[in-house]
Amino acid sequence: MPNKDNRFINQEGKVLMLGNEAVVRGCLEAGIGYVAQYPGTPTSDIGETFQKILREQPDLREYLVHHWAINEAVASSECAGAAWTGCRALNPMKHVGLNVASDALSVIALNGPNPGAMVIVVGADPGSLGSHQEQNERFYTWMLHFPCFEPHTPQECKDFTKLAFELSEKYDTVFEIRTSTRSAHSRGFVELEPIKKGKVKGQFERNIPKYNSLPPYAINNHIRLYERIEKIRENIPELGINRIISGSNKIGIITSGMPFGYTMEALNQLNLNDVPVLKLGMIYPLNYGEITNFIKNLDTVVIIEELEPFLEVKIGEIAQKEGIQTKIIGKKYFPKHNEFSTGLIATNLAKIFDKTPRIEMNNAIEYFNSYKEIIPSRFPTFCAGCPERATLYAILKATNHLENTVVCGDIGCFVMSFFPPQESSDLIICMSGGLSAAIGMSTKTDQKVVAFIGDSTFLHTGMAPLAEAVGYNSNVLLFIFENSWTAMTGHQDDVLRFLINQGFSIEKICKSIGVPWLHVEDSYNPKHLISSIEEALEEKGLKVIIIRRECALQAHRWRMQQIRKIEVEGKKVQRTYYHITGCQMCYECARILSCPAIRKTEEDGYETMKIDDDRCVRCGVCYEICPNTAIHKSIIDALEVEVPFREI
Repeated sequence: MPNKDNRFINQEGKVLMLGNEAVVRGCLEAGIGYVAQYPGTPTSDIGETFQKILREQPDLREYLVHHWAINEAVASSECAGAAWTGCRALNPMKHVGLNVASDALSVIALNGPNPGAMVIVVGADPGSLGSHQEQNERFYTWMLHFPCFEPHTPQECKDFTKLAFELSEKYDTVFEIRTSTRSAHSRGFVELEPIKKGKVKGQFERNIPKYNSLPPYAINNHIRLYERIEKIRENIPELGINRIISGSNKIGIITSGMPFGYTMEALNQLNLNDVPVLKLGMIYPLNYGEITNFIKNLDTVVIIEELEPFLEVKIGEIAQKEGIQTKIIGKKYFPKHNEFSTGLIATNLAKIFDKTPRIEMNNAIEYFNSYKEIIPSRFPTFCAGCPERATLYAILKATNHLENTVVCGDIGCFVMSFFPPQESSDLIICMSGGLSAAIGMSTKTDQKVVAFIGDSTFLHTGMAPLAEAVGYNSNVLLFIFENSWTAMTGHQDDVLRFLINQGFSIEKICKSIGVPWLHVEDSYNPKHLISSIEEALEEKGLKVIIIRRECALQAHRWRMQQIRKIEVEGKKVQRTYYHITGCQMCYECARILSCPAIRKTEEDGYETMKIDDDRCVRCGVCYEICPNTAIHKSIIDALEVEVPFREI
């Protein structure tokens, strides 16, 4: 058993933490009792950290619960229910997860979390580093009235989380901590304070006007929410979360979160040491006095923020209301897309302040950009042995490389299917959006319509569109990838795993809903799968093919663990190897299947393909599909113990 992580045990000291880990530590110091979330980058490791803590400190289970929820809306309502018993509840999600949760949160915000407290953590993703789109979800804070902290350092992640719980309970208001991919995954030192035990059990007390936001109470709750927000707005200066770096320059800067760090580095590089900077710890609501006092004696204020002009609009509104003539600029110089960097901010501040960038800065930017030429650009790809890769191969072969075929993709590892060489996803919308789009598309085109969905997404929001597709008998071929893991976010031991252990079956659900044509296939048997796809595409109406094969990473890990156990017992294990001789260089394995364990090389002056044994997981798909029988299978110690892939 590895040593316990003392960062989540010690009552004092200074430790190194990721931003996400600091959020967890802040929760422990605040007396957290309940956590629910659907995994999504960059917030997944908040849940993973809670799970690790509960494994290492099982006594915490007396009062602390962490649930991997089916989807974000379910998680939000779970947290509200826990808060309404008097518990402090945390609800992490990624930026697009807030879209899913917003239906529930719009009502929960009106009701308020008292007698407990509720804090949501939203992980933004400027630059789409781990998401299918970048979205400025800060506008939800204004629409749903979530007072929102935006931390810059791990220390602020911890402190703001702890403060958010206190204020949530005090003001009966859902609070938000907004991180980003960079702040969530940056490391810094964090000062620890005592851990507080959360509430073991609470009790819900009936209060129909508070908890039922329906007429006639909905309007009263809306009015009450505005009153709470205004109280919070008035008290922001007392919190000490916003700070001013003084300066005599008549051009000032207002910023928050990660852009604050880039801004300070940029000012230093430009030798602009006299520029006043207002660093906002809370980005909604804004205290009018703080903003007014900062901008009123300046000629120009530069708002530095990633994505759309959220702060620029609100600060411009305050200036207009107060009759302040200070010029407010931001998006005139800074882009509305992608994440920022020190170089980007420094380059644009140089224009605003009419400064010539130092030669060292230009050299650093050029040096950084030079690596774009040195490091080859590679598309993301599937792991060696991925059953989804093998499925895509079968689809390409069955449809003559998607001739007259539309593929409606979805969220999951198979988002990578739109990259070369497969290029076999035509659109991606959101979780279960592929099947929904396919339903509409199939009524208006004579093309063959194919849709994808993963098993976790099927649980998340996939059963509703499947029921509709059955009801209208939509002319769609749906592939459900049943790999038994929420793989793309890191193989969390989530509710899907619990369901599988209880005999959960997507096949039974499909039959219960009434799917008229249903096959269960193994993509490691590509010839049979190709035949089934061809048959399905000849049928009218809804067809479903369930690809039942465990995620190759997890299957290979399990297999190797079993092999090591057998070898420790002194037994021999049957070994299978695949090797290439007599290759005709047709590239079937490299460009259509495109397995990363196969590469082109040269032997004895001839080009050939070669299988890298250290990357190959022995799935055998390349052996099955080679048209020239150039891939050969060798079994070593054939009479010894065989360890096949785990069945699901």
